[in-house]
Amino acid sequence: MNQAELEQLADEVLSFIRKKRKQIFAISTLAKKLKSESSDIYKAAKVLKSWGYVIKLSKSEITFRQAADTLSATEINYYLKTKIIGQNLVSFHSLKSTNDIASQMAATGAAEGTVITAEKQTLGRGRLGRSWHSPEKVGAYISIIITPKMSPEKAPGLSVMTALAAAETFEKYCPGKVRIKWPNDVLIGNRKVAGVLTELYTKNNKIDYVIVGIGININQKQTDFPQTIRKLATSLRQVSGKKINRAELTAEFLQHFEKEYKSYPKSQLGGSLKRIRAYSSLLGQTIILKTGDKSLTGQAIDIDKTGALIVEVNGEKVTVSGGEVTVVKGS
Repeated sequence: MNQAELEQLADEVLSFIRKKRKQIFAISTLAKKLKSESSDIYKAAKVLKSWGYVIKLSKSEITFRQAADTLSATEINYYLKTKIIGQNLVSFHSLKSTNDIASQMAATGAAEGTVITAEKQTLGRGRLGRSWHSPEKVGAYISIIITPKMSPEKAPGLSVMTALAAAETFEKYCPGKVRIKWPNDVLIGNRKVAGVLTELYTKNNKIDYVIVGIGININQKQTDFPQTIRKLATSLRQVSGKKINRAELTAEFLQHFEKEYKSYPKSQLGGSLKRIRAYSSLLGQTIILKTGDKSLTGQAIDIDKTGALIVEVNGEKVTVSGGEVTVVKGS
């Protein structure tokens, strides 16, 4: 049994023992229920202990004592109230990238709404080939598989949609301070608290599946960030002053995501524009927008239902569906 399989077994063991605190479970009984070897159940229990669960463990018995601060599927499911998104939830302790695993699962037929989470990523990535700092036990690294019935041309707004779902999740913890930086970042005080990476896969000019990835800085202290990004990044804990239950926040985000996604294939962002505009950090600002080797300077004046940014340049309106934005200081 490899490490990934062992971690999944650990989560299955947890789903049994967490329901009844202080009840003694025979390892042999769990092995029969989970169609596994007793030796693997024992190893899985040790994995749970390594995740921070307080468990009394012997060669023959397991007793659950106290939950851990973890993003296991069982912990998230305690808070999750969705119909599709996250109903198939696979959690890992460590991955190179949740988006990579999600893509592999989607390519082999994983159901729409499947969610992959990780405690940490060793090669987490963002837009434009950048890396995403993904340390364990402080953030949430999430990928969602969706198969929207719509043309590929409508997909770009999914990043804005996801950023909106994240912003509305964070509003509970940092009211009045959350902003969306088009097209895929969520900010608090001009510092990034979350980033979205959406990857589209097509077949015969139709959407095969979309992987929506998001990295969220939840409980990081300033010293948890590398020196190079300390002035650029923040966490919900730094702003709110409180340590946050990561599993609960992850479930809340998935619920907001499902709500926004429900109407997206038909109306795109049509029903969300008022909220998106209210959260926007760019509207009314003079910006420099780079797309490939081209650059334009103008005032960001609107976001349309496709998720495109509308920029006024020398009196003319230019619609841009993607790019890298910098706000001109003093605008």
